[in-house]
Amino acid sequence: MLRNRTILRFMWHQRCYRTIDYARPCFTIDPKVCLRNQSTITVEDGYVKKFMKAVGWMDQSRTRLKLTGYFLYENIPGNVAYEEWFESLELPDTFASWFNITELHVWLVMVRYMAEDIVHPTTEKTKYVKGDGYFVRNCIVEAMWADVSNRIKLLEGANPSIARKQVSELSEQFQAALVAYDEGLSDDRVLAAAVWRRFYSLSEDAKAEHVERIVKFIRHQICILDKIPSEDLKMKPNIAWLSILSK
Repeated sequence: MLRNRTILRFMWHQRCYRTIDYARPCFTIDPKVCLRNQSTITVEDGYVKKFMKAVGWMDQSRTRLKLTGYFLYENIPGNVAYEEWFESLELPDTFASWFNITELHVWLVMVRYMAEDIVHPTTEKTKYVKGDGYFVRNCIVEAMWADVSNRIKLLEGANPSIARKQVSELSEQFQAALVAYDEGLSDDRVLAAAVWRRFYSLSEDAKAEHVERIVKFIRHQICILDKIPSEDLKMKPNIAWLSILSK
């Protein structure tokens, strides 16, 4: 007993032992002393929930929609007959041509999904509300850029800095193409001009029948996408893409 008292007295003088009032916060605790916070479970649970919600782990519906967006994009490079496009439309077999074709198909899917968020009120104007369609559209674009970045890195002799610059340039072109295609939804002449500009860089050597074939493909493919019920598009993201050779 005497020995214990001696040790305790020594620790007190060395200030390595301090009494702590657990009924109130203590701000004089030595940082070397590891104490259990009584509210640890509550605080950690709150932060964890916030973090998981931020990354979408707690929202299963959002997670499914994100997967749907990625599956929809994978359906494009996996099922589109790129060789037919190259040969029948006299396009060079290059990464730029591949991107233009992929970009067009991505836009078609985006148009279909954005239609999910359009509301028709009693007034003359239609109203757009951001919802699942807007979220899936962003996921499709996210998946596309991830794929593009990986493909550019695989190109022979690709320089990382040059690759980043190319992706940046493609991003600007992509935004411009979306605007041009959107403007052509209600007018075939505007749509043909957008196709001519994007696929043939407004070249005078481009054949009118090739531009016309792409415009017809867009119109027919949009009709097919419009007929797919919303639930089927979410549950079964596989899309039957028309051949560019079909009449």
